[in-house]
Amino acid sequence: MLWGAARSAEKTNSRYLTPEEVERLLSAADDEDVVGSFDPERHTLKKMAFMLGGGAAPGETFAIHMPDVYPDLGLIRIACVMIGASKTEFRMRLVAPPDRCWQLMGKFPEEGRAFRRPSGEVYELEDGRGGQMRPDFTRIREAAGLDSDVVPYTLRHTWATWFYAQTKDLLLLKTLGGWSKFETILHYTKQAPPDLGDRLLDKGWDFRQNLGKLEFEER
Repeated sequence: MLWGAARSAEKTNSRYLTPEEVERLLSAADDEDVVGSFDPERHTLKKMAFMLGGGAAPGETFAIHMPDVYPDLGLIRIACVMIGASKTEFRMRLVAPPDRCWQLMGKFPEEGRAFRRPSGEVYELEDGRGGQMRPDFTRIREAAGLDSDVVPYTLRHTWATWFYAQTKDLLLLKTLGGWSKFETILHYTKQAPPDLGDRLLDKGWDFRQNLGKLEFEER
């Protein structure tokens, strides 16, 4: 059992988003009345979709370049060096977002960085754990009726919880999360109800998709 005495000692945020909460968040991120004035191209929606489907941290998301995006393969390479006070300085890996994620991300720029500010400009790469996108995220989160304990980094916790709920594969979760220790999974993967995997499928989130392509790419 993944959960045990170590969980009782966890001091970090235990929040993750349910599939129903995520639908509210994504709907707000694509609502013209909510984001039309500041994010007409839905750049925040694209970033949120990737963090939910690929498990990347905000800083990793900001740093992805187009040569590392493979839509035809259903793969994205995270190949960035984290800076500042990040817990993990380097975590190169391939991730295989499910089809729902690709649908939400839509078209990418032809070159340069894959994920942008609402203005279309690139982010400065600095340690902030989502701070650079938090004002935009907060407007969307408030419109979705979610509490202030939901922050950009909550999406990485949500991905880990969702991925494990559907696959039960701790080794693959550790690899795709870019973590060096299994203990780190306790920080990110929250205890979830047994029907979570099925509820995710009902919303179109199938984390078993594209994993075969990932294994083929790595051989």
